[in-house]
Amino acid sequence: MGSKRKKAEKQKDFVKAKLRVGKTAAKPDNHTDTSFIAKSISIPNQTINKKTSNTEKKYEVDLAHHLSLTKHHSDVTRKEVLNYIEQHLPSNPSLYKDILTSIVPLIIDQSQNVRNALTSLLSACATQQVGLLDLHIRSIILFIHSAMSHIKPDIRNSSTKFLSVLIDHATESLVRSYFIKTLKSYFTLLSWTLTNDKKAVSLAITTSSSIGGPSKKARIHHLSILRAFLSAALFPISSNERKLDYSKIKMIHPESYKYLLASSTQPFASLKLFVQEVPKQKNTDIQQNTKKDDNAFSLNDLDTVSTEDIDTRRKVMLDVFMAPMLRNLKNLIKEGGEVGREAHSCMKVLEQLQSETK
Repeated sequence: MGSKRKKAEKQKDFVKAKLRVGKTAAKPDNHTDTSFIAKSISIPNQTINKKTSNTEKKYEVDLAHHLSLTKHHSDVTRKEVLNYIEQHLPSNPSLYKDILTSIVPLIIDQSQNVRNALTSLLSACATQQVGLLDLHIRSIILFIHSAMSHIKPDIRNSSTKFLSVLIDHATESLVRSYFIKTLKSYFTLLSWTLTNDKKAVSLAITTSSSIGGPSKKARIHHLSILRAFLSAALFPISSNERKLDYSKIKMIHPESYKYLLASSTQPFASLKLFVQEVPKQKNTDIQQNTKKDDNAFSLNDLDTVSTEDIDTRRKVMLDVFMAPMLRNLKNLIKEGGEVGREAHSCMKVLEQLQSETK
């Protein structure tokens, strides 16, 4: 009896179970259940990573949504979005890169209300984050120069408002890197000529009549900003306005300041180490403006001249821009009124430069 029972028990291991419809197959005896879920233990006081709060995440999402609306087809929506961003500027400096990347193209927006709101927003951003416009001046000045030569008269008339913001908040970066290009854009904006030949004068008159010259009110504002730009570029900063005076700092060596970090952004941009420029053809009409002095700059030299120091800016002004600017300012003074008054103030700046460089 015992042997039969043992044989029956051993035989059970080799018997194949019959499957029934609607019922799952029987699990083997050595089956291990792996359906459990491990629970994590969180200790907030001992965590290393600092998580952002829900309010910060919500604000970043809200800011990204409003920045996307800067490309809305309605000018009213674009203006309201700019006003909203100005009233809710973030305290996190890393968010300002996305803000400026989205709003700078609106410098050439078709709506005047949008451009006015953008001027206020740029000033607010520069006040909130000191040095912000210096970091993004390359893209900002690109759109400003484009606005100064735009085909739309309204965009040209409001272009110097943005230049005024740069003069107030990014003076050194503006005059050091973009002095020549800004003056050239000013000549285009005011329909002035750099040369006195008949071909250039007739071309300027034709261009001004076809695209429409600046209005009287706009010319007053343009000349006012031009005076501020020339004063900032051609005269040294006073000791009260200077951010850091190295002469009053005690150092190990009197020339230690030369080896410190530069106070300006991109101090070696003038060397053009990583820039490939296309060679330009010489223009015979421009060569007529070249002076007999070998050390004097000509219009052909302006593309390769670096205006990092004030002496170079003064020399460029005296050699190239002084004579045509005085000639055009005298014509504006003859008109009288507020335009003549602003032109006279610009001429005073140039006369002061001439008296100091004699």
